[in-house]
Amino acid sequence: MKQLKYIAVLIFSSCLFIADIAASDPIRKTFFFGGYDREYLVYTPQNPQSINPAGVLIMLHGFNGSMDDFFNAYDFRSIADSLNYLILAPQALPEKNETVRLKATILNLLMGDKLQLDAVWACGLKVKAATLFGTLIDDELNRDIDDVGFISLMTRQILDEYALPTENVFMIGTSMGGYMAYQYALKQPVKLAGMVSVAGSMGLAIKDQGLGLKAPICDFHSSTDEVVPYPGWFTQSGATIYLAQNKEDVIRYWVNNNEAGAPVTENVNYYPSEKNITVEKTTYPDPNNEVIHYKMNGVSHGYFFKKEEGDCMDYREEIAKFITAHATGLPTESHPIQPLQITVYPNPAHEVIYLSTETGYMRIYNLAGQAVWTGTFHSGSIDIAFLPAGTYILHIQTDGKTQTTKIVKK
Repeated sequence: MKQLKYIAVLIFSSCLFIADIAASDPIRKTFFFGGYDREYLVYTPQNPQSINPAGVLIMLHGFNGSMDDFFNAYDFRSIADSLNYLILAPQALPEKNETVRLKATILNLLMGDKLQLDAVWACGLKVKAATLFGTLIDDELNRDIDDVGFISLMTRQILDEYALPTENVFMIGTSMGGYMAYQYALKQPVKLAGMVSVAGSMGLAIKDQGLGLKAPICDFHSSTDEVVPYPGWFTQSGATIYLAQNKEDVIRYWVNNNEAGAPVTENVNYYPSEKNITVEKTTYPDPNNEVIHYKMNGVSHGYFFKKEEGDCMDYREEIAKFITAHATGLPTESHPIQPLQITVYPNPAHEVIYLSTETGYMRIYNLAGQAVWTGTFHSGSIDIAFLPAGTYILHIQTDGKTQTTKIVKK
């Protein structure tokens, strides 16, 4: 199954993000879940404008990929730094069903390549290969593994540990990671603010389709994808191999599920391009749960769009716009956070603090980095009488800008 081995790459443009912060290394963590030690990486953003992350990006690698992919070949740290988002990158397990591993040798004969099952998400991806002589394989990969539960527990632990807002959890999956993102979106034990799939799909054995949980969806897929075929199947060596649902059916499901509006389609030509590649963007509008589908033509599974390489669009810019459009408490434009000059008085304060701006969003942290209050303010004042005496950090956002300042509560 050579077709599943490629990993679609997302590298956002550094021009959109803060570029002068030295990247730090992610922390490797492990916990026992479902009978196995599960690993994941945590990256804390290096953002000088805030002492605490504003949200989470859950990054799901592709078939036989690694959680390290997002910090080595495909470095997402500049994205996290700019958005002030923490990155969680979990690791998939090897295929645990020995029968499935043995059956995979059948596909080796068909594909002329050795099939490895070293990192496989339990995402409802069923592989079915049929010939005129019968079905050769019809099995779901890692069907006895609870990856939704693993990702959910990992996310909850990190949200608690870092005192993160639960409303800003985004999931981005590439290739088989896109399958896993779709599977998670159907269940959402931790609510998603948005889900992005790049060259992924919904598996033939996906669970809980029809449950009705909504989420903003952003999907990128090429009609000429040779790995995850747009119609969901392809033929090779006399066999028809089924790997996914038809992408048109996938998009139709989410449009109906989200009760999104009538489609608006445009040909994407944001940048001059001499390449024989076309991109059709269709938006199904909804104030909270829009569905966006980019249908590319003339590119392979692993191709990624970059404006500096002469493409008509840039993956990084489109995904950045999607995230900021659905995030809470973030600017709605894709540019670095700008400083404010807000006066906070009196300082020290007893019961009420006043601000030189009327309305905005504020988060108050103690010196241990724990959020002790989050909310909006009106009429330029906030009651802090409930706070114990001590020193606190205020993170203020208003008019698409942010400021961090320190106050003393008497």
